[in-house]
Amino acid sequence: MPALGERIAAADRALMERVLAQSGVDRAPVPPETSYFGELSGAAQQAILDALLRGSRMLKLPRSVLEWIAAALAALAVLLILRALLPRLRRKREGAGSAVALGAAPAAWNAAAWRAELERRLAAGRVAEALEALWWWLARTVAGERAEPDWTSRDLVTRAGREDLRELVRRLDAFTYGPHRPAAEDLRRLVGRLEEAVS
Repeated sequence: MPALGERIAAADRALMERVLAQSGVDRAPVPPETSYFGELSGAAQQAILDALLRGSRMLKLPRSVLEWIAAALAALAVLLILRALLPRLRRKREGAGSAVALGAAPAAWNAAAWRAELERRLAAGRVAEALEALWWWLARTVAGERAEPDWTSRDLVTRAGREDLRELVRRLDAFTYGPHRPAAEDLRRLVGRLEEAVS
């Protein structure tokens, strides 16, 4: 920090430009050739390879056995990644299919139409789509034509003045957005509880 009597002088911009030009300093930022995760992945691969090499030297394994172990580990890694991604992709595909099938239906159908659609979807084993139909049946039952597609379940309970439904609606949200789809029988039980609550 400068003393009280000192003044900070401005730099001579022309002189700085000349020095930078003469020195050949590259002033444009250069993005890294690889990403952080790429570097991290490479470091992890190298660490695994080094461990395999040390282990093979200690156990005096032939090169072919080492190659089989490396291939098995790579296959296991791919299987674990697929196992983690497939349920998400399946849920996305189910959700996209229901949106295409519905078209403009949410704005037009009444509670009775949504109840019939809910039964059709449950009978066909289309649980993801049945969850959507259940939400719309409930929305049309408690809020009528006021129910909007952009409402959350909390909006529905609040705007319909049905705080008594909050726990059942939370259960519906858990079925809809949770990591696992409910069984059709679990969904039927929830439908029964909701029907009792709104009657």
